[in-house]
Amino acid sequence: MFEQLDDRERGPQVSRAMTLGILAAYMVGAFGGLCIFIVFGERPFGMQVATTIIYTYSAFWYVFFPTRGLLEQYSLHDKTVQRRIPLLLAIHCAFLILIVLGETIWFSMKPHLPSYWFDEHGKRGGPLYVFVVIGSVTVIFLTEVLISRRILSRGLREGPNESSNVPLPIDKL
Repeated sequence: MFEQLDDRERGPQVSRAMTLGILAAYMVGAFGGLCIFIVFGERPFGMQVATTIIYTYSAFWYVFFPTRGLLEQYSLHDKTVQRRIPLLLAIHCAFLILIVLGETIWFSMKPHLPSYWFDEHGKRGGPLYVFVVIGSVTVIFLTEVLISRRILSRGLREGPNESSNVPLPIDKL
């Protein structure tokens, strides 16, 4: 029973300085994202451009740095991580294409949707249309982050080789 209480101490630890740094990066990203959406929001394809910028910024932070529930961090200086970057970029581009294509189709459907998609609905506080767009982008984003983190963790678990910065265990020397 008491072993479960110590599980928190066995996992990777994140320092307070790193926590504050990551919080600052998220706050800068949130404020910057708001500004980008305000600047690009009314231009043709402005929402897609703003989404692409913010999505890429957020994906970088959520993939490589620790977050709540995903405490592993991956250093860009590690050779194993560097070898996975082309695959991660290809995956990121595929997800960006999915989001931009989905938003473009969704925004083109907007004039043809019934009016209840745009009405305020009770306690939810916003139109159904906005919840569908934000919800679908969030699901796609979390899927990409989990896939990318799994690729990185699997690469580091495969073990060190001659081009990795991870030291060999003593019995392998």
